[in-house]
Amino acid sequence: MQLTFDADVEEFRAEFSAFLDDNVPSAADTLERPRSVSHMPQWARDWQRLLFDNGWLLPAQPPEFGGRNANVLQTFVHAEELCRRRIYHSFNPQGVNIIAASLLTFGSEEQKHQWAVPVLKGERTASLGMSEPSAGSDLASLRTKAVRDGDYFVVNGQKVWTSGAHDADFLLTFVRTDPDAPK
Repeated sequence: MQLTFDADVEEFRAEFSAFLDDNVPSAADTLERPRSVSHMPQWARDWQRLLFDNGWLLPAQPPEFGGRNANVLQTFVHAEELCRRRIYHSFNPQGVNIIAASLLTFGSEEQKHQWAVPVLKGERTASLGMSEPSAGSDLASLRTKAVRDGDYFVVNGQKVWTSGAHDADFLLTFVRTDPDAPK
């Protein structure tokens, strides 16, 4: 059983650790705490942008999306170094880790640049619109519908208990486009 990481992973760790040592905002600079995802103090937005610009925000992504094409073990030590120092990489974790990352994986080039990149750079914030009355986050029971109308969808329904929705610039909203599709 191998209990140590290969040299490439340890080199990655050392590089990220040195970056953190040189760039983590000081306690004096971070006295203004984030109140919500859209009321992030400028230092928090600057920190996320610095990580993006240097490829340390989402290391498994390509450089143009704030990463370094890191492998899974490198991504693990990235998270480990942040945790060891008790540092957030983003004060909009739903927006960065779920919404933007999903768009980078499944979205068109236009969607990546229009929606994901501004979230990754800390310019916009996003939240998930999942929970509904009488369903919670049970997506098989969701009732919000989207009906195509030309080039657009008309959405009807209700979302509740959405963390950060009141402050987000946009929501990734879960809707039903085919009421007859299997759940």
